[in-house]
Amino acid sequence: MPNQKGSDNLFAIGCADGFFRIVSETGREEKRVQAHRGAVISVRWSLDGSAIASAGEDGSVKVWSRSGMLRSTLTQMPHAVYSVVWSPDCEHLLFACGRKIHLKSIQAGHKQVEWKAHDGIVIQLDWSVVNNIILSGGEDCKYKLWDWYGRLLFSSAPLDHVVTAVAWSPTGKYFAVGSFNALKLCDRTGWSYCRESPETGSIFSISWCNDGTQLACGGGNGTVLFASLVDRTLSWQNTDVTLDEDNTVTVHDILNETKEELDFRDRVTEMSLAHGALVVTTNNQCFVYQQSSWNTPHVEDLKEPPILIVQCTHHFALVDSVGIQVINYDGRILSTIKFSGLCTEYLNHHTLCICRDAVCLVDSSSQKQIRVFDVYSGRQMGQPILHKLDIVHISMNQQGTGADRKIAILDKNKDLYLTKAMHADRSEKLGAMVDSFMWNDSTDMLIALIDDKLIIYIYPSVVFVDKDLLPKTLYPKACNDAGKYAQIVAFYGAHCVIRRADGADLAVMTTPYPQILYQHFEKGQWEQTIRLCRHVKSPELWASLAAMAMSARALETVEIALAAIEEVDKVQFVAHINKLPDDILRSAELALFCKRPEEALTILAQNKRIYRAIKMNIRLHRWSDALELALKHQTHVDTVLAYRQQHLAQMKHMETNEQFKQWAQQVEVDWDTVKKKIAMEKDAELRNAEAD
Repeated sequence: MPNQKGSDNLFAIGCADGFFRIVSETGREEKRVQAHRGAVISVRWSLDGSAIASAGEDGSVKVWSRSGMLRSTLTQMPHAVYSVVWSPDCEHLLFACGRKIHLKSIQAGHKQVEWKAHDGIVIQLDWSVVNNIILSGGEDCKYKLWDWYGRLLFSSAPLDHVVTAVAWSPTGKYFAVGSFNALKLCDRTGWSYCRESPETGSIFSISWCNDGTQLACGGGNGTVLFASLVDRTLSWQNTDVTLDEDNTVTVHDILNETKEELDFRDRVTEMSLAHGALVVTTNNQCFVYQQSSWNTPHVEDLKEPPILIVQCTHHFALVDSVGIQVINYDGRILSTIKFSGLCTEYLNHHTLCICRDAVCLVDSSSQKQIRVFDVYSGRQMGQPILHKLDIVHISMNQQGTGADRKIAILDKNKDLYLTKAMHADRSEKLGAMVDSFMWNDSTDMLIALIDDKLIIYIYPSVVFVDKDLLPKTLYPKACNDAGKYAQIVAFYGAHCVIRRADGADLAVMTTPYPQILYQHFEKGQWEQTIRLCRHVKSPELWASLAAMAMSARALETVEIALAAIEEVDKVQFVAHINKLPDDILRSAELALFCKRPEEALTILAQNKRIYRAIKMNIRLHRWSDALELALKHQTHVDTVLAYRQQHLAQMKHMETNEQFKQWAQQVEVDWDTVKKKIAMEKDAELRNAEAD
């Protein structure tokens, strides 16, 4: 039974006589339940320990209360059901019958989903709580990975014998596969770390310990096999870290050809290496090492065993069963994040991310919802961000501060979106059919793997400035060697590392020029950015410079960059903005250029530029808004009516709006008077600008 506070330590046993038995930890039988006709093949506790699912030779799948009372017979299949597992939210059951996998809600009235999974009978299933991936093994000697919509993520080569057992580790990083005299340890993406050949016969059951460092197997010849994970390896730039079976961590600096050995008294449960810092945890302590001094770690005592470490440049998040602690690399706790409904066991590197000033996570109670927290106070910032579909991966950029903080979102349809962490009113789509993505460590570049191509988003924020420029800022690079199921594991500087489906790492060199562009951009060195783009002669670099300069309101640079990529109409509009007399008008026109008309109108209204606000509504053909604004401020009513009549005459239409008909009868329209009033407004703006 899953470990729940205040719950009894019980376990359930399925028997060949059709009964299952609930037994206490002392071995005393608490309950004996007649469940099936024929053998009970599979029995599983729900994750919250409140229910039991059973499947048997009679083809039925049933749900029971924790005390053994029948709640429902979920389905009746024509053949034996060999495996049943709960979904992470405990709302669905996944079971195997014949060559198919079936997914059914425990609530009545929901449609059952099924798909053909193997060429032989599906024998074993498991569903990871952490990464939400389904694992199956069958008589066709293969094991496969699926998402919960039935889409294949990985398929192994056939083993020598039937796959008889599969099990995810509690961390979701690994899974184990059992066969006849064979035990394999595999990465979450499917490739194999190692294969052992114990004399156990067919391995029928695999169970992991809570920290995911050890596992036990039951063999067909009566053997119980115990195994530990050894030689775990981490890499970051020029540093490799390896944990051996004696709890010794070896740090190898490849560039300087040095080695350091770090000994630990207790069993190491978790390690993380990034940004020049190594974080190592046992069940009771956390050790923080800096690259500059491996021999003097900062040591912190822990109240709960950690289950996840996520790092950024300045600090890291340490996740346990209680909450999320944010700790800096000096070992000082900055904050603790807790909220009602937080289920830390669902978090992983794809659903939790951290940067200099924020922590971001996917809410386990709603996979469409993102929560953002302040690093230093642990408080939630703003309202949760809502996405249209279930989210599978989020990541925040590491550069800039709060206002510049952006979240990249990959949803279940493999669509990639970008949203602002602090102002999540806009979410813009970056790409489709994205397999993997990652932010650059030192710039705001984003890299994605799409259809055997590496796509580098030189300046992703272009979608908030001018989305039409997005395709022109993309730098594609062929990556045919990556193959299917590849994942991006590192992106630093101009270097990208891709892990293929067979576990091999593929190093790819991208273009170095965006790095230099960002260096000049951050310092406001616009002359140098123009020189760089003229030297490189890259349309992608020119388009990125145009967007960067537009966000920084360097309009002269914007004109030059847009002209270089032959965006003539935009050059003309920017030239018009440049001629405006003051910053208020330029800000409003830039907001309009960036397709934010409401923001533009707000800027004008707040600064009492009523004529300009009225004229912008007219330009946007928001005639009713223009008239309403004119009437509210009792000015330029004749201007609105004059432009309306001119527009109708050009379109050869008759007036149909009753409000305009009424005011046309009450207000005399004289174009000479209108032009004089407009000229007076512009003269007043010019005088005010000169006075300032």
